[in-house]
Amino acid sequence: MTVKYAVGLDIGGSWIRAAMGDQGGRILRRSVRRVERGSPDRFVSQAIGIIKDVCGGNLEEVEGIGVGAAGRLDIRKGTIEFSPHASLKSVPLKDAIEAEFRRDAVVLNDCVAAAVAEGEIGAGRGIGNLVYIGIGTGIGAGIVVDGRVLLGKDGNAHEVGHMIIDLEGRLECNCGGLGHWEAYTSGSGIPKYARYLSGGFTGASRLAELVRGGGGELEAKEVFSAAYGGDPFAKLVIEKAAEINAKAFANIVNLYDPQTITVGGGLALKNPSLTVDPIAEALPRLCFNSPPKVVLTPLGEDAPLVGALLSAFASVRSRMVPQLG
Repeated sequence: MTVKYAVGLDIGGSWIRAAMGDQGGRILRRSVRRVERGSPDRFVSQAIGIIKDVCGGNLEEVEGIGVGAAGRLDIRKGTIEFSPHASLKSVPLKDAIEAEFRRDAVVLNDCVAAAVAEGEIGAGRGIGNLVYIGIGTGIGAGIVVDGRVLLGKDGNAHEVGHMIIDLEGRLECNCGGLGHWEAYTSGSGIPKYARYLSGGFTGASRLAELVRGGGGELEAKEVFSAAYGGDPFAKLVIEKAAEINAKAFANIVNLYDPQTITVGGGLALKNPSLTVDPIAEALPRLCFNSPPKVVLTPLGEDAPLVGALLSAFASVRSRMVPQLG
């Protein structure tokens, strides 16, 4: 029997990654490029180019192509309607990929793709009710209820990062909305949150002085580094961010009643003791429903990429996302 392969794309705010692999999620070849901002046509050309690169020009054994993309989608059309982090709008990925390669293509949110991977080969294997939450540049989720991925009318049923967690709307999200979860505790949000909190901090802190002095572009990794080093203001920011995360996770538990929440995204994967551990500790006091197990994804940063690859196989889609055929 001929072994079939598929290609997966993971499109984030800064990078586009591609992999060719099999139905067991084993990656044979991979490629990474920085996202080229500009027109939709330019981005489509880049996506087609990286697919050709990872296939080595040979698609004979490739069954299909799966895409996991951050942002608001129209999954029936297979378009990225709006990706605030990558500055993309109205990108017709599915049609362009299918026209170029004569293979079926499927476009999912990147965190939904990660949930597919978790359900097939990761922490959610054999679990019918699962949530994957990615805390990185933004915050997103993939949600599995009774063994099926939730999609919604356009494929955006999982946009948890845009839940309003601050009714006063003190911080603006990259999407333009006010008070959204990811505006406070994502990789792009924590620097904004630190600036906001610095106004009320009166103790001695090198980080607070840096923030107040407007010393260049602050990054989330600097806040975490300062917290690990014992800076009191940095510790305050991270503790308050962890409490926001825990409350948002509790909302998700009360909405979807998962058995397991698996956590990925670069910010969480690099700082589990300051992100994932406080959430797991706080959920029992915050949830109405019984709290699930909260674990770091065993698939690491490859979770969305592997999920995109797996979703290209018709047999996987029929189990996890039958709405797409």
